[in-house]
Amino acid sequence: MRLPAPRKTMIAQRQVSYLYSEMPGTVPVLLLHGGGLDRASLSWRCLFPALATQHTVIAPDWPGYGDSAGFKQPYRIADLHGWLIAFMDTLDIDRADMVGISMGGGVALLSALDTPDRVRRLIPVGTYGVQEHTPYHFLSYLMLQLPVNAISYAILRRSRHLTRKAVAAIFADPDRVSDGIVEEVMETLHSGHTAEAFSAFQRAEIGPRRLRTVLTDRLAEAKPPALFIHGAQDALVPLADVRRAARIMPNARLEVLQSGHWPMRECPEAFNALVMEFLGAASGPT
Repeated sequence: MRLPAPRKTMIAQRQVSYLYSEMPGTVPVLLLHGGGLDRASLSWRCLFPALATQHTVIAPDWPGYGDSAGFKQPYRIADLHGWLIAFMDTLDIDRADMVGISMGGGVALLSALDTPDRVRRLIPVGTYGVQEHTPYHFLSYLMLQLPVNAISYAILRRSRHLTRKAVAAIFADPDRVSDGIVEEVMETLHSGHTAEAFSAFQRAEIGPRRLRTVLTDRLAEAKPPALFIHGAQDALVPLADVRRAARIMPNARLEVLQSGHWPMRECPEAFNALVMEFLGAASGPT
């Protein structure tokens, strides 16, 4: 099955683009992509068709990504959570399973904490929201004062070689970076306003001493069953922080794959199997 053509809707007079496939009688699965060089069709190209054989599946482009209009101001995980609930309301989704990578994982975690009645099951992947610092944190904070993202993205748009290097940096095994993935990332680089959107998120979330959204102390409150999936060689989110989060959160478990920060694209078969097993027993409306 190929990815469906994107649909469009409006939230607060801003366009939203999303992928949609319906399986009547099932609780929807929301697939929430990450920041940086991402969009719904990129992170979820392998998982979406597999899930769509058994579930209603919906994968929105975050504001500023793909064909979704951006916030045009700095925004945090809490802002994305509010946007996601408005998106669910627009599509008349009372309750959903959520699968989120990185930034999307942070939104899914906050959704489970702040609006537990809207989240049935939860799969945070390489998730944001459980670590206090980024790699080289203070340097990252200082670099936000410069237009680094805009310059980097402009360079990557002109070089497949450098784009391949950028993708390889978040893989455990650079040999797994196929020509097809590079072409998909190149296409994404030319869509939306991802550099501006990601910069706006980083400016709001990266403080001089720590990240501003750290949910670890609240995870004991979480109610939905959760499956954390993490890459053993994830260079962006420490595995130790995710292990701690999975221990704190009730009814949660952790699965570690031999991958980097993007396991759904680096080892899609193993990743899909974990997600399908976790969600498969709950495909109905209960």
